[in-house]
Amino acid sequence: MIVKMLFLFISFLFLFFINTRTVFAAKKVNYQNAYLKWDGKTSDKDFTGDTFAALTKTTVYRSEKSPTGFYVTFRYYAPEAKRVQISGDWLFSEKHLSTANKAPRIHPNNWYNGCILHTCTRPHALRPVDDMVLNKETGYWFFTIPLPSGWFTYQFFINGEDEVNWNNRVTDPQNPPAEYKPGVENYSIVLLPYDPVKQSKSPDYSYNGLLDECEQMGDFVFDCVPSKILGWDAPVGIYTPNGYNPNKKDGYKYLIIMHGMGGFATNWISQNCMGNITDNLIARRETEPLIVIMPEMNKSNGEWAYRYINYDGSLINKPNVEGKVSEAVPYIVNELIPWVEKNYNVSNIPENRALAGLSRGGETTFSTYLAYPEKFAYFYCMSHGYKEPDVFNYDYSRKELKKPTLAFGFGLFDFGFFDGGAEITMRVLSDAGIDFTTNYALGGHRPDVWRDCYIDLLRRVLWK
Repeated sequence: MIVKMLFLFISFLFLFFINTRTVFAAKKVNYQNAYLKWDGKTSDKDFTGDTFAALTKTTVYRSEKSPTGFYVTFRYYAPEAKRVQISGDWLFSEKHLSTANKAPRIHPNNWYNGCILHTCTRPHALRPVDDMVLNKETGYWFFTIPLPSGWFTYQFFINGEDEVNWNNRVTDPQNPPAEYKPGVENYSIVLLPYDPVKQSKSPDYSYNGLLDECEQMGDFVFDCVPSKILGWDAPVGIYTPNGYNPNKKDGYKYLIIMHGMGGFATNWISQNCMGNITDNLIARRETEPLIVIMPEMNKSNGEWAYRYINYDGSLINKPNVEGKVSEAVPYIVNELIPWVEKNYNVSNIPENRALAGLSRGGETTFSTYLAYPEKFAYFYCMSHGYKEPDVFNYDYSRKELKKPTLAFGFGLFDFGFFDGGAEITMRVLSDAGIDFTTNYALGGHRPDVWRDCYIDLLRRVLWK
């Protein structure tokens, strides 16, 4: 009887844990092994027809036949599958024909010198979906395209029919992304270098090598922050610089940076290449060693924590007309900051703290700026804006709002800048006499812009 009851209890726990968002053990991640890239030597001259067909891994190689100078051949093993498709964020545009509302949709096979990454305009699809071809002898499906420089995410769809089956999407099992548990990230990553001749009229999306791995590599750990506000032990990513000293006098300066709606704590280290960029900028002495905190801003039910505050800057403590109370801002200030300062050797002086975020994370950054301008010395809002008429109702007269450094970063074609309210937000700030700076990238509401803004944040804004 005791054995039976014990079995039932263990079964209950198993079902509970697989059906709820649960605590996970702290996990160290080697982010320089979480993507594929060119090895610096492989070219099409290394392949015969048979050896190319026999490839079993996604491979980047140089080719004079490629318009970009490089090809990527993707491989996925599924001998029994009826159909396998691939999708990646490699849609391109023509700079002079792009606006916030309309842009060409150029497939990699049609790429030419002068193309830019697609500007993420509505209602265009962001990711082309292509059928892969099965090599019946090896059981591997393959697909080959030219790609220019950049950090490209991709995924496979298995047994798709006429429409893409989003329930059957998988990452590349031979190229898993950086994540705190399998399945959190939906995309694998491939890195392409810049060819100064064949890509001379297109942007260098490797940012002069900042996306490449660096010998002075930092450490990255996924952990959890116990949170009553979010309702669970919320995942958080922590980057510590190369040579991190837990006993360093006065501690390290640190940055908290948030993902966007639908995102996770994994996004900055995986999709946005935070690790390599930070390593390189520190090694080049373009920013000083810092700790970077990447919190997951989702509640236990998967919804983004409510990010708004009262117009006077106070927190919403009783349910408003939407039945909501402030969650994101008090989580950052009252739970995340104390956790970070307890577990890592960081400075507890506000002048050495910074807050940033993209899209909804940028909106949360701005809410925190309005509510607690004294908690951080730097606020950097990416692809964010408050829409009218709300933006006009906040109290901008408080002298505390003029003290921290405030900056905004956008893509020139970002819908968040135009109909998202960012332009209005900046106009209201100007009218209130609040200084801020801006960074504009040649793109839309997408990761290449956020990488550009992150570089700008570390290079130009922080600790200046």
